[in-house]
Amino acid sequence: MKQERVIAILDFYRDIDKTVTMNERVIRNLEDQYYSTLGAVNSDGMPHGKGGVSNPVERVVLNIPQSVSDTIANMRRENEKLTAIKGEILSELNALNYREKAVIYGFYIDGLQWERLSQRVNYSPRQCRNIRNIALERLAKRFEQNKRISHYVFPEK
Repeated sequence: MKQERVIAILDFYRDIDKTVTMNERVIRNLEDQYYSTLGAVNSDGMPHGKGGVSNPVERVVLNIPQSVSDTIANMRRENEKLTAIKGEILSELNALNYREKAVIYGFYIDGLQWERLSQRVNYSPRQCRNIRNIALERLAKRFEQNKRISHYVFPEK
C-alpha cells in the first residue's frame, strides 16, 4: 500500500465521528418529521369520533414514505460500517510505538503543524518527519494485511 493511501485513510479516520454525528442528526430530523404522533394524541382522555385510523402507531406507519424509511435504514447501516472501520483503523494505530503514535495523532488527527508537534513530543521537526515516515511505512504494511481496511472503499478527495 502506498503512503498516499495511508494518509487518505488517516484523513478519513479523522472525520468519521463528524460523519456519524451528522448522519444521526439527519436520522433524528427525519424521525421527528415523519414519526411524530403528538398531533393525534387525545389529551383529555375522552373518546373523539373522527372516522379515521384510531391507533397512533398505525397512523404513523401509514404516513411514512418508503424512501424515508430506506434513507433512515441506509444511514444506520452506514454508521455501523463507519464505526467498524474506525475500530479497525484504531487497532492498527494502537500497534505503533508511543513516538510513532504521538506523531501520527498529532500531525494527521489533531492537525498540528511541525513546530507545535515537535514541542509536544520533544523532538525536532526533522526528527518528527522521520518518525512520521517510518510510522507511515509500518501503517502501510499493517493496513494492507488487515482485510477490512484493505477491502473498504474509502471516498476520494
